[in-house]
Amino acid sequence: MAHRHFILSTLLVALIFLATLCSPNATDTAANSKDYASIEIQKLTVLVNDSLMPLAQQGKDITAVKRSFLACRRQFKKIEYYLEYFFPTTVKALNGPPIAEIELGENLIEPPGGFQVIEDYLYNELDTAARAEMINEIKKLSVALKRIQQYQLDYTITSAQVFDAMRLEIFRITALGITGFDAPLSLESLPEAAASLEGLRNTLSLYTKHDDVLTAIDRSISYLEDHNSFNGFDRLTFITDYLNPLNASLQKLRKQLSLPTVPSLSALNDDANSLFGSSALNVNKFVSNKNDYFSNEKATLGKALFNDVRLSNGNRKSCASCHHADKAFTDGLVKARGIDTKKSLLRNTPTLTYAGFQRAFFYDHKAGTLEDQALDVVHNEMEMKGELTMTAEELQKDSTFVAFFDRAYGTSSGKINPWKIQHALAAYIRSLAPFTSKFDRYMEGDLKQLNESEKIGANLFMGKAKCATCHFIPLFNGSPAPLFDKTEAEVLGVPEKPDTLNATLDKDMGRYLLNPYEQYAYAFKTPTLRNIAKTAPYMHNGVYKTLEEVVDFYNRGGGAGIGIHLDNQTLSDQKLNLSEQEIRDIVAFMQALSDE
Repeated sequence: MAHRHFILSTLLVALIFLATLCSPNATDTAANSKDYASIEIQKLTVLVNDSLMPLAQQGKDITAVKRSFLACRRQFKKIEYYLEYFFPTTVKALNGPPIAEIELGENLIEPPGGFQVIEDYLYNELDTAARAEMINEIKKLSVALKRIQQYQLDYTITSAQVFDAMRLEIFRITALGITGFDAPLSLESLPEAAASLEGLRNTLSLYTKHDDVLTAIDRSISYLEDHNSFNGFDRLTFITDYLNPLNASLQKLRKQLSLPTVPSLSALNDDANSLFGSSALNVNKFVSNKNDYFSNEKATLGKALFNDVRLSNGNRKSCASCHHADKAFTDGLVKARGIDTKKSLLRNTPTLTYAGFQRAFFYDHKAGTLEDQALDVVHNEMEMKGELTMTAEELQKDSTFVAFFDRAYGTSSGKINPWKIQHALAAYIRSLAPFTSKFDRYMEGDLKQLNESEKIGANLFMGKAKCATCHFIPLFNGSPAPLFDKTEAEVLGVPEKPDTLNATLDKDMGRYLLNPYEQYAYAFKTPTLRNIAKTAPYMHNGVYKTLEEVVDFYNRGGGAGIGIHLDNQTLSDQKLNLSEQEIRDIVAFMQALSDE
């Protein structure tokens, strides 16, 4: 009876919606978009409550449960653009990452939930306890959907927002949707990407009946349907020949309809129609307020400060002492050397390139801004042992630096002070993002830039090898597109020595040392892989000398694959089954991420 009621309700809403479209007074297309979303949300609700839930509770046919689960998730993907944009908090209960979210300021631990968690249950051994937990997760899905339906009643949207939501969804498909990010076990990423595009097409058909953007979507869906092998899918071609032109067509239609861009929560420029290139990201969206916005004058000042030994105790070292430009601002050492050059610090020196596009700094996330990072390094007893107040007084006596600061901050901004030093150093680091690698030039249209091995490696990186599910394109760090609103850390099980036969876990506990939650034990920030060919040795402890060793570690399943037992390892312990040639191709691609 409940099943019949849901179907009748859905049909009624659909009929009302179609009648509205046919009405000569139906001029508010944004409202029609909202009505369409309501219908699709209702369909998802029916699938969850009347199919997935009873099948999971009966528990007789796991294949039927999987089939229903995949149908639910494809339906979710059809309205992912809408839910992610208008209900970003609630949508985490539908498709959040399968790891606990910790709110440090409130000491809150939010358990994982949604489709990704259910997939983990379904595609692993499902005993009685696991089945009960899975059923509970399905119940949570139902509750979240009810909440969204309630919000929908009083929600008002604009067409400009709808177009921004669709633009971000194309970026989401590019960076996450075709990589297996939220379907790592079922490997249903490609049909689900097609479902996402179908949802965009249904919405766009409310705005136009004959337009390039509809043709671009149809071409993209056809390509996905004709090339449906997860491991064999040519992601480079799909992005350059299908998704990038699709986004350009979407932007063209937006302008034809005279719809404005809207200030987005994404760190992308509001009018960006590609994820790639130096004009895609807005570095000012990674700073706290307008007073801290980037300028070339601040970066020039910061470069001078970066190379000045007066920041350290006794004028013994500068920032450049540990961050060498020819090594992509690393030092080539296993572990960094501090103010006492005879002693090693705790960890390997990370690259500063593209560091401005992050939300957390240091391997253990102990700083939230580049300004805080600069302050910490200068004042650290082991690193520079400096004092910025004293440095500011010294620089105030230097007419060259006074002129530098005046140009950067204005003659009316007062004397040199610690904050200006921190901010100028941060501005210089934010400038270290040229986006001039062979990969960048390829993605911007020069298809001669990558050779065959590099292209194969790129597709392996984004597909079979699952590298891009943690090192998200286009930054190749732990900041996922399209919002770039967080910087992730992972537990890999990194060994103390490069020994695969008698491996022992490195003793550095990472984030746990600052925030003693068990989920943070041995967790470290996911760094960028841009310029990775110049930054050996690798890992937070410098344990691996070559990229081949690093890929081999992942190929084995991380620490778990070499015999290290770690209950909270977030990296999948499944072997990737990469051949030696595939490893060489992946390394070739990573070498193509070096800036010219």
